[in-house]
Amino acid sequence: MSKNDLENKIRQLKEIKPRKEWAVLLKSQILNSATEKQVEMVEIPAVKIGIMDVISGIFFQRKLAYASVLSLMFMVVGVFGFVNYTMPGDIFYPVKKIAEQTQQTPLQIAYNRSEDLVKVVKENKTQNLTPAITEYKASISDAVKNLTDTLAIGNDKKSVEEIINEVKKIQENQKQLETLGVNMGDTDEMSELDSTLATIVENQIADLEETTLTEDQQTILVEIKDLYEQGKYSEALEAILQMDN
Repeated sequence: MSKNDLENKIRQLKEIKPRKEWAVLLKSQILNSATEKQVEMVEIPAVKIGIMDVISGIFFQRKLAYASVLSLMFMVVGVFGFVNYTMPGDIFYPVKKIAEQTQQTPLQIAYNRSEDLVKVVKENKTQNLTPAITEYKASISDAVKNLTDTLAIGNDKKSVEEIINEVKKIQENQKQLETLGVNMGDTDEMSELDSTLATIVENQIADLEETTLTEDQQTILVEIKDLYEQGKYSEALEAILQMDN
């Protein structure tokens, strides 16, 4: 085919017009396709957020927060409840010591350590024995230091009564330990405690000697001095308290 023949064929093709029915059908298909897409877009549900949805969301978040706080509180309570049963040498024992120091006097803490030591010996917790003895001695030293500071300020009837109560409980545990084969009475720490109690008795006796006493009180004072000479300092202090009854 020559170049002129090819050009004539192309011109003939350009002059061909589509049939009217075909044009209408094609237009209809195009419009239907566009309409379906619009329908699909319209059918997508719109998410509407009302004020109640916002409020519900806020309360839900708060419930989660409160639940988290309550869970934490129960966990803490559980831990501290468990801590109360720990012994010197246990992993949670330092937590127990911190809690005691914020609530109790050094002499009360010393009594707690004597309780720990008795329990360790009775239950034969050999792994806790050495730490329990160490903690008990350290607590007695702290109690002695505190009593020494108290003496510098003065000791009224109430403070003397508190000292007597705690010392008596410690001494009772000392007797239990001796029965169990552990003698803590000859330690330097207990000697320091006895020496401090002796000083308290001396101060009380000096105050009584400068006070006008009844005949009965004078008799009790003689007994107090006798107890002091025997080294029964807590009993002497107890007798001093009875003089006011």
